[in-house]
Amino acid sequence: MNQKLGLVTVLLLLSIVFFSFMGLRNEHENYIPFQKAISSLAQVENMKLAENSRLLDRNGDFLYEFKSNESRIYLDYNKIPAPVRQAFIATEDQDFIQHHGIDGKAIARAFITNSTAGSVQQGGSTITQQLSRNLFLTHERTYDRKLKELLISYRIEQQLSKERILELYINSIYFQNGVYGIEKASRYYFSKPVGSLSVAETALLAAIPNNPKLYNPLTNFENTLKRQKWILLKMKEQGYITEATYEASLKQHIKLNVSQSVVPYPEIVGYVKEELLSLLAAAPANKGLTADELLVKRDQLLTSGVIVETALDPKLQKVAVRAVNSRLPYNDVEGSVVIIDHVSKQIVSIVGGKNVALEEFNRAHQAKRQPGSSIKPLLVYAPYVEVFGAKSHSPISAARICEGNYCPNNYGRASYGTVSLKKAMASSINTAAVRALRKTGVNKAFSYLQPFNFSSLTREDYQLASALGGFSKGFSPLELTSAYTAFSSDGTYVKPRLITSVKDKNGKVLYAWKEQPVSVWSEKTNNVMREMLQAVTISGTARDARFKGSTYIGGKTGTTNNVRDLWFIGLTDRYTAGVWVGRDTPSSLRSIESASPEVMIWRDIMIKAHQN
Repeated sequence: MNQKLGLVTVLLLLSIVFFSFMGLRNEHENYIPFQKAISSLAQVENMKLAENSRLLDRNGDFLYEFKSNESRIYLDYNKIPAPVRQAFIATEDQDFIQHHGIDGKAIARAFITNSTAGSVQQGGSTITQQLSRNLFLTHERTYDRKLKELLISYRIEQQLSKERILELYINSIYFQNGVYGIEKASRYYFSKPVGSLSVAETALLAAIPNNPKLYNPLTNFENTLKRQKWILLKMKEQGYITEATYEASLKQHIKLNVSQSVVPYPEIVGYVKEELLSLLAAAPANKGLTADELLVKRDQLLTSGVIVETALDPKLQKVAVRAVNSRLPYNDVEGSVVIIDHVSKQIVSIVGGKNVALEEFNRAHQAKRQPGSSIKPLLVYAPYVEVFGAKSHSPISAARICEGNYCPNNYGRASYGTVSLKKAMASSINTAAVRALRKTGVNKAFSYLQPFNFSSLTREDYQLASALGGFSKGFSPLELTSAYTAFSSDGTYVKPRLITSVKDKNGKVLYAWKEQPVSVWSEKTNNVMREMLQAVTISGTARDARFKGSTYIGGKTGTTNNVRDLWFIGLTDRYTAGVWVGRDTPSSLRSIESASPEVMIWRDIMIKAHQN
């Protein structure tokens, strides 16, 4: 019997040599392309696999995982537990440490084992050969591919250490259900890191890559268990585990705990990707890159295992989402919120709508809407106070005004005489605002908007009608709220950001914002403006915004023509927060205007924010 098996084995090996020779003839005909393919392996020691990147909140808690086509969490060799390495060596390549990429004995042994069992129990390919297929080749069953596999495997063994080969192999193999690498497999099937797995659980995962569909534990659990037991046996036979561990592992009840892919705040993911583009563009090393090149660089970065840290406050985000949904129970009325921390100058909450899914349209930073009177503090009154040294009690005419065919009206067509600047702001008197802008000068007033870098401003906007929010395109809630932070910083401005840093998995900072504050107007002007903004919440259009818990509350409402948009941008001791309410297709909100949903959303959020 042994002689017959030996003869069959010899014949098999001779057949392999014959067909390899045939493959060589084919390769000779394609010599140049093949040589190029092999020479490309010169840098194989620097091979990097695509790896998931993580998005974290201000507390370091997980928010989202950026994935490529291969969902993977890469583990360096010294972080791969010994039982994992041993399970694969014992079952896939027992002579891995000794051979040079190709193991003739393993081919013969696999043939004998499989013939005896009547099924494929053991593969003839070494771990290095399997790595060659995973990284450089297809899985087609041809002698041409097999020959390339053998040659590439030999080259890999020349260039990489055994540890590096095993590291790449364990991180590259497929575990079904879109999962690659042992760490991601452990977190997916058991909801815990691989270092927390028992030997029995490790063997179960090690069973999957041999035939991911056949051994898929979600659909063929009994098949997976059967191979798991065989793996445990091989580990015992190779001396990797003791008899006691083997018996205990066989008895262990395996219960899967498949991780649920829950994204707590999907509305922020799209914005983070947009801000990341800006962060990359600001880096000196990326100067001169085109928009398309930056996109490629961002996508490469997000598949390199980086950690994107943000200032997002999960408690405030939850409060803001709840406030928008509870105050806007109407099917077609939307709202957005932006909250910025005065201390850090960072965005701590951004809500783009009532039910914004992953990377859907986010109204907080993508919608451009007319600002109405909420633009008055920035464009009209701060420049006016700065240029003329005015005080909050300084008088200004609010009489009717016409400039050519432009004759603005006040709300309810009310008429006024001379009023104080504080009164003009608190009651949002349009005629006073237009007169102030005309006196300052349109060009001069608009120069005070330049530090804010509003993305949609055009020369067409340089007109008196802009004093009341009549712009060609408008502003996003994020832009407008960000600009208001100047009132909390003595008249200086730093563009608020959500991303605090981008680090590699070892904690090294790769990217971080380094913007410097810009002076927009004087501290003296700022103090006057804060007094006027406070009057809006004491005696003006936003009295409902007041609450106990903050010594300062100020802000400005904004309503556009035919009540198509409702705004409130407000400040407290700690936060600047902006709220916009409207329909995606602009139409009148007059039926809900009296409820002041924009002010009440703001108040609901700020009450909770100041309880922390």
